[in-house]
Amino acid sequence: MLARGSRFIWLSVALLCAVVALACEKVPLLAPSGSTITLNAATTVLSANATTTIIAQVLEAAGTPPHSGTRVTFTTNLGRIEPPNVETDAAGQAVVTFVANGTNGTAVISATSGGAATGSTGALRLSVGSAAVGKIFLNANPSVVPAAGGSSAIGAIVLDVNGNPLSATPIAFTTTAGSLSSTLVLTDANGVASVVLTTSQAATITASVGAQGSSGTTTPGTGTTTPAPSGVQQATLQIPVSAAPTIGITPPTQSPSKGLPAMFTFVVTAAAQNGNTVRDVVVNWGDGTTESLGSITGSAQVFHVFKNDGTFTVSATVTDVAGGTNRASTSIVVIPVPRPTIQITSSPVPGKVNTQTTISIQITVPSGIGISETVLNFGDGTSANLGGAQSAAQPHVYTVQGTYTVTVTVTDTSGQTTVGNAIVSIGP
Repeated sequence: MLARGSRFIWLSVALLCAVVALACEKVPLLAPSGSTITLNAATTVLSANATTTIIAQVLEAAGTPPHSGTRVTFTTNLGRIEPPNVETDAAGQAVVTFVANGTNGTAVISATSGGAATGSTGALRLSVGSAAVGKIFLNANPSVVPAAGGSSAIGAIVLDVNGNPLSATPIAFTTTAGSLSSTLVLTDANGVASVVLTTSQAATITASVGAQGSSGTTTPGTGTTTPAPSGVQQATLQIPVSAAPTIGITPPTQSPSKGLPAMFTFVVTAAAQNGNTVRDVVVNWGDGTTESLGSITGSAQVFHVFKNDGTFTVSATVTDVAGGTNRASTSIVVIPVPRPTIQITSSPVPGKVNTQTTISIQITVPSGIGISETVLNFGDGTSANLGGAQSAAQPHVYTVQGTYTVTVTVTDTSGQTTVGNAIVSIGP
């Protein structure tokens, strides 16, 4: 049996060991003085919604790894570290994950363990989101909008300094004309941010993004990437407006007549730049009728018949396949149809009763008009239909002495009826 004093000493020692053991469990193992910490990452460039692995290598002053289980604490000014505290493995490495968490900028990551720290010079820097931009490109579909106004889908493609697409990166869009469906868009998984431009004027689109990296260039027509003095990288793209074809009208040199064909010349000229194929030319004759001439180009001669006389405004509108239009007009005076002239003579003069008298007629018609019917009335109750004759020498015998009125009635192809007459004397 132990003496009472011995038992007390044994209990005291056991209690002290338990306290020391408990303290060892609660106090983390830290790197000894003189140790160094070096940080490395799987990538130093990543999107704003990406993650990357961070490895801290801890070495003691002798160049050997510290005791396994040495705790390393990580800090970052951007995003977060998961987990923030990690114990080293047998090789002296502590592995954590950096989570960008939708942020943009330069993440400065540091690590400490006991008296060892990365310090400001050894901190790991990651370019995140907009800070990782190396190049930005712009494209448009379609690349030209109609003169009447239209829309174009604008796409900005953002690559990091290693040429990989950057997702979840905010892109700011501006335009010098028209309107944009949005002015701030995040890139998708393919590094593309899209907006829609609506305009009826030529516009310059600019896409801007914060960047640390070399500027990019593009081929003509796809936008040009240039660095801005503020550190913001930009790409610009010109969206021109298509030029519509033009049209001119040349009216007849002389005033056309009612009911007669009048010739007009239409000249369609395609745009020298940014032009499109002609879809249609529509003529409004100003008399209540319109006519489609189709997709004509160059010069075309078209005839039109005005059914009434008066002043008319003839207009023509040319439309291209993109909806661009141009219009021209001219004023035309339509005059009444000139009437035919009728000349009537008889032979002999004076005529004799019961003897043949020859009635001669000569009809002169205006250009473009024909004769539909000519009727000769001898004035004694008899007549002769001469068909469409413009001249004739018609014999006739008067059986009663006296004075007769010979009448010639002419119906022309314009629908007019003209009457001419002459006096024929018949003697004994």
